[in-house]
This record gives sequence, C-alpha cells and structure tokens, in this order.
Amino acid sequence: MDAIEGLKETLAYGCRVLAFAGQSDIIWGHVSCRLPGTDTFFMKAAYLGLEEASPENIITVDLEGNKIKGEAKIHSEVPIHSEILKMYPRVNCVVHTHPSNAVAFSSLGKELLPVGHEACLFESGLPIYSDTTDLIREKSRGYDLAKCLGDKNAVLMRNHGIVTVGTTVGEAVMTAIILEKACLLHLLAWQFGGPKFWTDPEEAKIKRVKIYGEPGSGKLDKAFDYYVRQVKIMEAKKEIK
Repeated sequence: MDAIEGLKETLAYGCRVLAFAGQSDIIWGHVSCRLPGTDTFFMKAAYLGLEEASPENIITVDLEGNKIKGEAKIHSEVPIHSEILKMYPRVNCVVHTHPSNAVAFSSLGKELLPVGHEACLFESGLPIYSDTTDLIREKSRGYDLAKCLGDKNAVLMRNHGIVTVGTTVGEAVMTAIILEKACLLHLLAWQFGGPKFWTDPEEAKIKRVKIYGEPGSGKLDKAFDYYVRQVKIMEAKKEIK
C-alpha cells in the first residue's frame, strides 16, 4: 500500500473509531487530513455515517473548499476544515462531531475543570465559538472559527458540537474522544452540586504531558491504535456472522 492509500485508510479508520466511541450522528460529522506537501486534503464524503467511511468514499478537496477528486458529495461544512488547514500549518487533521456531553456542556457557559485526567489535555484553555449555533457553510464563518481555535487543540461550538485538531489523524480523533469524556465527568459532578475539588493548574500541565504527550510525540497515536484494533475486532466478528 502506497502512502496516499495508507493515509486514506487511516482517515477512514479515524471516522470509524469515532463512531465506535459513540460520536456517530447519523450522516453528520466529518474528518479531514492534509496531504503532506500539497494544498489539498482528504475528507469523508457527505451522506455517510462515520461508521461507513472507507478509502473508497474519501474525497479530495483544495484549501479553498473545492472538491477536486471523488464522485461523492462534499459536506456543506467544508469551511471548518479548509479554513483551519489554511490558517494553521501545524494542523494536519480536523475533526468535527456532535457528541452529546460536549454539546450539553457547551450550553452551560462554564469553564471545563480537570475533574479527572481528561480535562488536563485542555489545561491551556478550551475556547468556545459562540458567533452562531448554525452550520458553518460560509468561508467567513470558517475563518472566524479557525481564529477562535487559535493555538489550542480543540474548540467547543456552543449548542452545536466540537472541533479538534492534531498533527496526525490519531491525535485529532483521540482529542475528540478525550474531550467528550472530560465534559461527561464535569456534567456528572454538576449533578451532585458541582465539583469541590479538581486538579491544580500547575499539576494539570504536568499531567497533560505525562499522560498524553506533546503534539507529535506519538502518545495519542498509541491510544488511537488501540481503538483501531478494537474496530478491526468488531468488524471481523460482523463478517463471521
């Protein structure tokens, strides 16, 4: 398998891992990854669930948001991906999903506290995009969302969903999964009056590196590999049946 086909397969697994982790939302939600050394990126096609993604239904898009290769339809929210990838050379993958706990948490107007390990991944801040709760179909909206993301690894979209980014597909996908759990733990604590204790900010910085590593370190990719193995096991069982 050449590098291009390998990248398509990794992207497809990234989509299916998100579905396995509970972030599927019928046919909504999408993932993209940059083609190294080019001004183009791969993206999951529209009208398919995350769990249906395969190398065969990955399309190619330029940084202006135009589909340049592939038969399937492009997602209308492509500006989320094109504007972030255009603005930040550090980003190679963008995830946009609508996980229930993160959406619910985004409505509270509260700071995400490190109740458990997970929120330590966002100790440098978790911005909230609140210009609109509508779909991000215009380049101007995508640009504003990208500016809101800044140098962070994720942004909450109020009453809408999340966007996470990474240097690899594994990093961006795992960041989405970890963010959803961090929001769940915070919501659970608030059901019982709100957290009374949480990790100190300085300790949270230390824990972030110890547990998750720096961007590009490969630690989150190892966790992603675990999820890929679980998806392969699940799919193999389905084939046997």
